Amino acid sequence: MRSASALIWSVLFVAAAPLAADPAADAAAIRALQAAWNQAVEAGSIEGYLAVLDTDVELLPTDAPPIRGRDHYGQFLGPVFEQDRFEIEVVDPGTVEVDGDLAYARYDYIIHRMPKGSDKRISSLRKFLDVLRRQDDGSWRVLKHIWNYNEPDVTP
Repeated sequence: MRSASALIWSVLFVAAAPLAADPAADAAAIRALQAAWNQAVEAGSIEGYLAVLDTDVELLPTDAPPIRGRDHYGQFLGPVFEQDRFEIEVVDPGTVEVDGDLAYARYDYIIHRMPKGSDKRISSLRKFLDVLRRQDDGSWRVLKHIWNYNEPDVTP
């Protein structure tokens, strides 16, 4: 009787335990998020951009104070997309590491910024590091976003 009880409890414990994460599937989902994010930037879509962010996101821009929260981030993006168009050139897709409900993405892009109404094109190589958080529905969103430049005296 005791072994049957132990077996029942074991089965219940295993059935109640969360499913093991699939790191390859998580990494693929994060890569898809990055692609959607890049498309939103190139389209100048604030809505698309905000869709990849956690509600508690923190932007840590170069030479500027942090921006906390998705709503504040959206306010920051308004003037950015009104003034400029962007193209993203992936230099190094980098790495994605998943650790439970957090993941880390490190990558290098050249960001081409074109002021609207101008033929000017300003390009800069940027190094990025994002911390992503798994959402309740299993999807991933960016929790922390930071970048810096390889070249001195870059005009962002």
